[in-house]
Amino acid sequence: MAVDTNVVSAKPSKVEELKATSNGLMGRLAEELADPTTDHVSEEAYQLLKFHGSYQQDDRDQRQQRKREGRDRAWQFMVRTKFPGGRLTAEQYLLADELAGAYGNGTLRITTRQDFQFHGIGKANLKPLIRALNERWVTTYGGCGDIARNVVACPVADLLPGHPPELQTLAQQVSDRFLADSTAYYELWLDGEKILADGTRVRVTPRREESFYGPTYMPRKHKMAIGLPHDNCIDLFTNDLALEGVLDADGRLQGFNLIAGGGLGSTHGKAETFPRLGDRIGFVLPEQALRALEEATAIYRDYGDRSNRRHARLKYVLADRGVDWFRAELARRLGWELPPPAPVTTHGADDHLGWHRQVDGRWLVGVWVENGRIKDTPERPVRSGLRAIVAELRPELRLTAQQNIVLANIADADRPRVEALLAEYRLASGDGEAGLSRLRRYAMACPALPTCGLAVAESERFLPQVIDALEQRGLGAEQVVIRMSGCPNACSRPPTAEIGIVGRSLNLYHLYVGGNIAGTRLARLYQREVRGEALPDVLADLLERWQRERAPGEAFGDWADRVLVSVNDPVN
Repeated sequence: MAVDTNVVSAKPSKVEELKATSNGLMGRLAEELADPTTDHVSEEAYQLLKFHGSYQQDDRDQRQQRKREGRDRAWQFMVRTKFPGGRLTAEQYLLADELAGAYGNGTLRITTRQDFQFHGIGKANLKPLIRALNERWVTTYGGCGDIARNVVACPVADLLPGHPPELQTLAQQVSDRFLADSTAYYELWLDGEKILADGTRVRVTPRREESFYGPTYMPRKHKMAIGLPHDNCIDLFTNDLALEGVLDADGRLQGFNLIAGGGLGSTHGKAETFPRLGDRIGFVLPEQALRALEEATAIYRDYGDRSNRRHARLKYVLADRGVDWFRAELARRLGWELPPPAPVTTHGADDHLGWHRQVDGRWLVGVWVENGRIKDTPERPVRSGLRAIVAELRPELRLTAQQNIVLANIADADRPRVEALLAEYRLASGDGEAGLSRLRRYAMACPALPTCGLAVAESERFLPQVIDALEQRGLGAEQVVIRMSGCPNACSRPPTAEIGIVGRSLNLYHLYVGGNIAGTRLARLYQREVRGEALPDVLADLLERWQRERAPGEAFGDWADRVLVSVNDPVN
């Protein structure tokens, strides 16, 4: 793709102008949030609200009826936390559960970036919710917006053999480094206070300048990850920047391969947008990792497209200017050239479900949560079950990039009680438990309708029905990664799935095949505009054909890549 030499100098978008004049992300948020005459905020305020960790939404199930009745939309807000590496305490979990009931729709949503999302928040409840979270050292600052998002890392990197503990520590350090400087967040939500890690409350001195970001922050969202090649459970190559751990023969961390330019979102009908896997740029020692991320992020800050938001991610900087250009520019900023990437083992991935012995002798257990939605249903009271276990046993918790949850640091003596509570509440931690099939275990969907304003089709509410139909066809025992997204922004990562289902419009989906569980290959377009009611039959036919034709041990994604699509097929 040819380099667009006008990317940096083109006229900035309206959002860029808004950020530049926002007074450090404050804008008119204070006035609009305090206005009792309206239940929503203006578009300008909404753009700034994202940086504080919230999206303005409405209940789209009610939209048409309310319009016919001459009423405004049923406005509500989503609030997103930041848990670097997906790590939180029992106290933080119980608080989140309580707040979901007090201020939200009674559910918690685990995201693919190891966060919690609260849905159905009224405008008047935004401040009480965000303040209560900060009281227990849970921030929402940078949960959304044109800024460094939550830093994902292997959730069990400090717990299991072969998973070096430095990854979790580094995730927290990276998160701290890229937190915005502006005190607008603390002034808006905490009345000018900041709560330190030891519980001390300090008054902030108002500040609006950003030492790293500058007045316009990043061109778009910026996602970073820290993981391992033999357990790529966080999809390293789908992030703007990632650190791929390089281990010696004894499992000790030697350094990282820096990966740059990944990202999965695209826009239907816009050929200049596309999914892209990141490239290995070079090798960095552990003590160089944070500096390398700083300078690589600065390249994106300075060269990202600020005129066309669809073309504004770091992946397009590398696609347009080239990997060699990026390496040279990074070397110029660092003052040294990175050595070539180190060789690594074959990639694999683990969803960390089930019981595992920790390096310290205690136990962890990974618990499946369908599409990350922690809620109670008659068949599976997940929210009540998790609350009961956490309240009684007080484990540490880790959220996974597969939208599941890990209960950690469980003593030998407590394991039988945890097992009993899992069984009592029908919580599944592995194949066959509480009716969990392998096919359903590896399926994943984004929230989509009715809350997401970007969704053009169903996802979370529809994928379980598709899995039901496939199970009824006798296909539930197969391990196939199926991911569904209600739009091409790809929050559930369908472009790396063995089967990716992407909403095209209401009840229409594009079908992609040929990705892999290791996250090292993109799926490619197989069939356009499949109607929702036809999806089960189309998928069943593919899976049954794979069963007949596959080589011994051949995964569906490998077979589909070999048989169904060619290397020359477009990805969108």
